[in-house]
Amino acid sequence: AIPEQRAAKIAQKMSLDAAIIGRVVVYQERKGSKLGGETAAVGFEVKLVSMDGTVLWAGNYYEKQKPLTEDAKGSFERGFVFVTADELVEYGTTHLADTFPFGAKSKR
Repeated sequence: AIPEQRAAKIAQKMSLDAAIIGRVVVYQERKGSKLGGETAAVGFEVKLVSMDGTVLWAGNYYEKQKPLTEDAKGSFERGFVFVTADELVEYGTTHLADTFPFGAKSKR
């Protein structure tokens, strides 16, 4: 069965309206220090699947950190250092949570 069908079956068995599934596409750790080296990259997707198998929402995130000369805004946001893959995952999950169209929005 495809992942969406498995998620729908789980939702049905647990009497849920929907289930969330995810898939990691890229997870490359930074090589070198915070000040230089090869940058980290992450990519993942998340889907909300109803109990009938309908995809209610899908979000994805991909980022490979760029040097200051290519991404001044991102460099500023991250303190002008190269971050780890885990830190990029945190940025990505926050971004997807902010775009999630269901439920109450949290105040940050």
